[in-house]
Amino acid sequence: MTTSSARRSTQRPAARLSQPTRPQVAHQTISDDTWRELLATDETAAASKFQRNFVRAAVARATGKRPSLMHLTLGQAARVLECVGQSPAKLDAGGRGVPGLEKAGTCAQWTMFGMLMLIVTVSSPAGFLLAAGIVGLMFLLRKRRRDRQAWEDATWAGSPASAGQRIAVPGVQIEAPANHAAAKRIALEAQTPISPATRPVSSSGPLYRVSLGRSEWPNVEVVGEHAHSHAIKSALRASKAPIAERRDSEAEGVQVELVAEPDNPYDVNAVSVRWRKQVLGYLSREDAIRYAQPIRRIIASGLTAATTARIWAYDSGDRLQARVTVALPEPELIAPLNEAPTGVTTLVPWGSAIQVLKEEDHFDILFNHVPPEGIGLLLVSLHKATRTLKNGTERPFVEVRLDGERVGELSNVTSAHLLPLLEHTETIGETALAYAKITGSALAAQLVLHAAKATEISNEWLTEGPHPAPQLLPRATRYNVPPAYTR
Repeated sequence: MTTSSARRSTQRPAARLSQPTRPQVAHQTISDDTWRELLATDETAAASKFQRNFVRAAVARATGKRPSLMHLTLGQAARVLECVGQSPAKLDAGGRGVPGLEKAGTCAQWTMFGMLMLIVTVSSPAGFLLAAGIVGLMFLLRKRRRDRQAWEDATWAGSPASAGQRIAVPGVQIEAPANHAAAKRIALEAQTPISPATRPVSSSGPLYRVSLGRSEWPNVEVVGEHAHSHAIKSALRASKAPIAERRDSEAEGVQVELVAEPDNPYDVNAVSVRWRKQVLGYLSREDAIRYAQPIRRIIASGLTAATTARIWAYDSGDRLQARVTVALPEPELIAPLNEAPTGVTTLVPWGSAIQVLKEEDHFDILFNHVPPEGIGLLLVSLHKATRTLKNGTERPFVEVRLDGERVGELSNVTSAHLLPLLEHTETIGETALAYAKITGSALAAQLVLHAAKATEISNEWLTEGPHPAPQLLPRATRYNVPPAYTR
């Protein structure tokens, strides 16, 4: 009699023989020379976080190794995908490259991670140690990726792309190595190569950023966008937001210039919003009246008024619906009332508000600078001074001067944040300048300084100095600006 255990023992070898063997995956090998061609420097925009991760995953599936690719551009991403047999069109699939969706995805990821850490921490007495281990592992993985990126920069960077045929990518045009097959053109409409939106706008003079270093938020509506759909489409394509029928397109942080049009036949105060010399729309009549003077002063000084814009558009098929908003501070806070002092000066970056003390003792000087509007912007100089205490101790502080005359000082606490910077500028023979907001009337005046602290200044800023303040014409009731109206 044969037992069931004996039957099972005699059947196992046959069962093993009948199971199909798992095929070995043949991984693709990409040589260092090929990587140098794929990662050759180009003029396309930087790939987003989710686009980089998609490319890394595609390379890992094809080669068995996951590169870092932290500095990947859209052109490089398209070449890499083509090399591993993927379509470059997938870069924009699933919302990749859309800033709003990617921000939402990142927030969701971190929210889930935070909830996981909370659950792990409170689930058991050893949960805190487990959570600490997970966080430590994350830092270890980040360090490994940085080390990998350093190796890639040293091994794969620096070689120009070989000549070859063109690969069409949504919103960009790039060159591909000759030994790669041409990708299928994925385009929503015919287009010509356009450089990234972060490239400086075409202008007749150096840029004068009306934000002066403040955070830029598009807060002023532009009008007349419907008459400039072609320029709006071009700006969106350059910002990786191509136009398609029945689909929203949006781009943020698009650099634009503000151009006064004294020869405009419809409004002598007209101010157009332009992207690479193409009109996107105009400030409303009410806003044009408010902003015309400071913008004309900038243009008459040989500079170009620049800011950032948010562009939204929807192609309904028969017409383009668009909305453009630009980042503009209050007109009184765009340009300083006074001129920059002579000599070697450097303008400290814009920082958080710092109250100036004892300005009431110098109202006779400040009174002459209070504008009729009651609020304005001034350029002041910062100097290291010393005060002797009753016990003989000397205490340094920051003295604030306006056109060479003392108008106040900073407290001991705030002075400590700026003194290292002033000691540096004085050592190299420069005078530190900063913006200050003045508010007041015929009775009193107040000064609020806006200067970055020494701990907020980068080494790059220090080595690239001096940073002179923009030279503007004196404040006047009228400025001569060239005609700029285009039909």
